[in-house]
Amino acid sequence: MAGSATVAVEATEERYRALKHMPSQIGFELDGTARWPADQFTFRLRDEGAIRLLEDLHESGAPAAAAQASTAPAGAPAATEHQE
Repeated sequence: MAGSATVAVEATEERYRALKHMPSQIGFELDGTARWPADQFTFRLRDEGAIRLLEDLHESGAPAAAAQASTAPAGAPAATEHQE
């Protein structure tokens, strides 16, 4: 499903904690962080300085941690070292 990528965000100032993602209405947690859809609304607030991204997105739209997973095709055996 297109547009399902999310990104962790944090309010840059206390006053921005009242913001909610539109149209999902997702607000911030008590610590000032949230997981919002990686969309135009989110990136616009980032560009305006109201929020900061807590993780990088890659071209696939997946968070950076997901990009570090094995690049072997699904079902391929994992490479292992053999000791003799």
